[in-house]
Amino acid sequence: MPIRPLDLHTSDAVFDFLDAIVSRRGRTHWEWKYGGQHQKAPCGFYWEESDGRVLGFIGLMHTDLHAAGKRHPAAWFVDWHVVPGERGIGVGLGLLRKAEAATGALLTLQGSADTQSILPRLGWKRSFSPETWTLPVTARFLSAGIAERMPTWLRPFAPAAGVAARYFRGAQPSPRADFALVDIQRFPLSYDAVWEARAAEFASIMRRDPTYLNYLCADYPDGGYHLQLLQRRGQTLGHLISRVDGDRRGFRRGRIVDLLWPPADRALGAWALRSACWQLQLAGADYIDLVASTPLSGELARDARFRRRTPVPIWYHRLVAGSPSPDTWHITFLDCDRAYR
Repeated sequence: MPIRPLDLHTSDAVFDFLDAIVSRRGRTHWEWKYGGQHQKAPCGFYWEESDGRVLGFIGLMHTDLHAAGKRHPAAWFVDWHVVPGERGIGVGLGLLRKAEAATGALLTLQGSADTQSILPRLGWKRSFSPETWTLPVTARFLSAGIAERMPTWLRPFAPAAGVAARYFRGAQPSPRADFALVDIQRFPLSYDAVWEARAAEFASIMRRDPTYLNYLCADYPDGGYHLQLLQRRGQTLGHLISRVDGDRRGFRRGRIVDLLWPPADRALGAWALRSACWQLQLAGADYIDLVASTPLSGELARDARFRRRTPVPIWYHRLVAGSPSPDTWHITFLDCDRAYR
């Protein structure tokens, strides 16, 4: 069978395929994403003809699901692409089946229209628990959103409505002598003990050890992630990861990529979320997005004046025996926004 695992000896033709068919990110990006040093091999499969032509690729980004003291293997499949043509369906299906056999729970996001059409026919299921929540923080972003919903004859009044709606903005959190966010460049290895303690407190949560966090964020080739340790009275209890980027409409989008805190300490979680919003506003964000998937994270978002926007459907193939339903998983942008990287 012409399907081969991606490894250090992979030919240049595979990286040329990724750049030409998937996205022109450059070899450095693809080697970071699928290099394998921080993931469980294999990290991807490609279809190579006898003449060296690459007809398709599927990438895997491995993780673990922690629940009830157990670890369940899982992986996200991303960058599932084939060369257009009559053989595309067979190549794509062959790559998907190979990926399904290579891990425990195989996951992906909503995907293209073709993906949404194919997966249910192959027995895949969806979870709609994760949702995007948005907080507008500038008048120009609010005005644009209001104008989109207004009748044409009212749109000239949208700027005034935007200014009047500034009460939606996140407010600077009250100073707390016992709470702090400390900037870091990388997560220290000692953070592993913090992660293990938090993992035991959440009903189900995906991997967040320092090696994995550094791989996804600190080592990201394009940079841009703001890493912070969350502390109470000088003791590190969790972390905050955020970033700001431009979107296609010309606005500055702030993202709360990940927030980890002791779930029983609601005050600490609420303070960290409001602090994240304030920091992103100061960094120039026009609006702030986060992904919430559990009642607790949704309540914190609502209390911080975020508005529920859209679901983030997650497809899954099968679950390892004993692992909980994806509807109960604590999921953030760190877990589900793989295509962004």
